[in-house]
Amino acid sequence: MILLMTPVLCGASGFDSLKKTYGGINTLEAKFYQKLFIENIKKARDFDGEFFYKREKGFLWRYTKPKAKYFLYDGQYMWQDEEDKTFVLKEKINKEKTGGTFFDLVEDITKIDDLFTLKQESVSGDMTVLDLVPKKEGNITAAKVWIDKQNLVRKIEIKEFTGNINTIEFSAVKVNQTISDGKFIYEPDKKKEVVEQ
Repeated sequence: MILLMTPVLCGASGFDSLKKTYGGINTLEAKFYQKLFIENIKKARDFDGEFFYKREKGFLWRYTKPKAKYFLYDGQYMWQDEEDKTFVLKEKINKEKTGGTFFDLVEDITKIDDLFTLKQESVSGDMTVLDLVPKKEGNITAAKVWIDKQNLVRKIEIKEFTGNINTIEFSAVKVNQTISDGKFIYEPDKKKEVVEQ
């Protein structure tokens, strides 16, 4: 692919192939490595974990390092738990408020061109790189997505207005394998109180 120096309107090839691929994905699981650069302290934090997604059921980010925590979305509520907390946070997700945010992208990447304009498409090694600009002002000022030859997202970089940079790399990606619905249902921990936000 040729490096496009001018802004490209939605409907460009990178978006189309990505949407087509993810439109046919019902389940996805992967390991992830996350690096969060925090601007105000000029330090990066590293995390490892697993990601699970099932269409119409939800998603689960389960962190294993440096400590166990998870974010579980069950289609209605977001549940957050950390190993050293005495409570679990429960938040009802208002789709009208979260529509057009990064939340949409995690839940369904086929909405990518509702959220972003493709500024530039390039090739780096065997990956296609999409430089994205958000369509509306918010927390995100720019994003990059690295896509492999199977049109699967292997890396995402998000720049925030605070100067923070959040990078997530995916490995051991499995598509359309069986994932139990139970993975997306919160199971109460009797030792922890549920706090509704």
